[in-house]
Amino acid sequence: MNRLFILVAFISFIACGPGTTTAQETPPTRARVEAMMGLPSQGDRVRGQMDTVGFVVDQEQAKDVVETAIDLERDSLAEQDGRLGMAEGEAFIGGVCPHDDHLYASRVYVHLTERIKAPRVLLIGVFHRARSWALHDRMVFDAFDAWHGPWGKIEIDSMRDRLISALPSGSYVVDNAMHCREHSLEAITPFLQWGHPDRTIVPILVPPMKWDRLQELTDELAGAIVELMRAEGWALGTDLAVVVSSDAVHYGPDFDHAPFGVTTEGYDTATARDRSLALGHLEGELDSSKLRALFETLVDPDTLEYRLPWCGRFSIPFGLELLRKVAIASTGATPRGALLRYGTSLSEPELPVSSATRESGLGYTAPSNLHHWVGYAAVGYRLP
Repeated sequence: MNRLFILVAFISFIACGPGTTTAQETPPTRARVEAMMGLPSQGDRVRGQMDTVGFVVDQEQAKDVVETAIDLERDSLAEQDGRLGMAEGEAFIGGVCPHDDHLYASRVYVHLTERIKAPRVLLIGVFHRARSWALHDRMVFDAFDAWHGPWGKIEIDSMRDRLISALPSGSYVVDNAMHCREHSLEAITPFLQWGHPDRTIVPILVPPMKWDRLQELTDELAGAIVELMRAEGWALGTDLAVVVSSDAVHYGPDFDHAPFGVTTEGYDTATARDRSLALGHLEGELDSSKLRALFETLVDPDTLEYRLPWCGRFSIPFGLELLRKVAIASTGATPRGALLRYGTSLSEPELPVSSATRESGLGYTAPSNLHHWVGYAAVGYRLP
């Protein structure tokens, strides 16, 4: 196991916390970023993988992790379908998915990813290291042909380039180094590729931006998506889904966030707050005012500094506003959400994978205890 990489991964892990508010760093070169990656890219053709410790890399690891998570959650998934009144084969049009270590969070991932059926997925990611490039107010696309996946390459859908061509030049950047430096989307891709070897993706990172700018960019991107959907005859959920990457609270002194203490009672209070935020802002009809209220709960709306260390302080409002606007423009209906499963790195037992999977290098990138833990919420959206 590469100990230098574990250190790099740990630094990336805690970047969801207040550490992202430090002084601007020197922008890393592509070569420097590639040196950090556990699995380097194949030039500009196939993106590699930043985290090869916390996330699966090859087919054997991925099969073990995904199958184990699904098997453990089989009854819970059936209960979820019954609770939501989902018919067999019915799919979500989008949702929110964690991106923490697979041994911690896989059982939460599958509550969303197992109900995403569309052949192409727009992936909206956290950009933890945006300050390294002094980037804000613009979406980040990549220019790779494909991403590494455990079952082979995951192709980038051709809609990416068509969307870019329809957007104002000041609304986005295209940068492979930025995408290589970020782990929030590569965490989800193995679960999306499982059972869907031909599924394609469009990865987009969301750096800091104020609410008004978020509205401008989601207006532009939603307009381009809807125009493309009409031209191709695509439908949400059937042909295209939107998946947003975010972990919930990062709790403990390492994140400079332990307002309820580091006891079991403090843990219970913090998780209750997480659930309340998810239920109050993400469940029910997608509503711009609820998303703005969540945004202003997570960050100071003027300075954009953390108020509460959720990773998705920008990706969730951006991704769900985008989903809401695309749904209304393409169907006339507003999506409704449901909290599918909540867990933490403490509540989830270590995924009982084989010794071969552990010996192959899959492990943890950070500790989990009352002094350092992370919350996860899987949220799914459907049209009424």
